[in-house]
Amino acid sequence: MRKNGFTTLATLAGALLIGTAALSGGVNASDDPLKTRKEGFEANKKAMGAIKKIFEDGADLGGIAAPAQAMADFAKRVPALFPPGSDKGETKAKPAIWTNNADFTAKAGAFEAETAKLVQLVGSGDKSAVQKQFGAVGGTCKACHDSYRSE
Repeated sequence: MRKNGFTTLATLAGALLIGTAALSGGVNASDDPLKTRKEGFEANKKAMGAIKKIFEDGADLGGIAAPAQAMADFAKRVPALFPPGSDKGETKAKPAIWTNNADFTAKAGAFEAETAKLVQLVGSGDKSAVQKQFGAVGGTCKACHDSYRSE
């Protein structure tokens, strides 16, 4: 069953407020990097889902601005969320993050660059370009997960 436009937008707005708060601040990584990165990646996943839903529903591209910006803000923090010693506890992070940190940091940098491009493109109104860039962002997620995340 398809929700009406107002209900869909209200649902997305609520999810984005929660996700944006988790992506943009919250717990300081030095306090508990494992908790911070789990919350951040979960919020990032929700932001990706919100953007996907906007595309599926044919909604205004303007709705992508907030989740795209939240992802870009989070992307800047990713390498710092994996300090030495944060490989303990319930984590899906592979040890290779710490043994091959230069490559991990490069992959995180690609995520940061592609989310920044997404933020820039949202204002263009070019749905095709925004969708293509959203795919590029997803590609950076996959590249990092393939190497550094246990499923």
